[in-house]
Amino acid sequence: MKTAAMTVLAIIGGLLAGLMLSEIIGIIGMLAFGAAAGIKFLPVYLAIAAAIAAPVLYRRSRHRSRPR
Repeated sequence: MKTAAMTVLAIIGGLLAGLMLSEIIGIIGMLAFGAAAGIKFLPVYLAIAAAIAAPVLYRRSRHRSRPR
């Protein structure tokens, strides 16, 4: 259950981070080049990457924290 919650939060966080990063890239592109610049579907790509990375990192951290 915790892994599913972490994955959902990672997807939401990835979308928000992707939107912010996409806007920053667009603003810098407009200032530097005078034309729109960016990566198409960046929020979706970051959400997918976060959804894959979150359970892996969560399991890794739980594995290390177990006493031996």
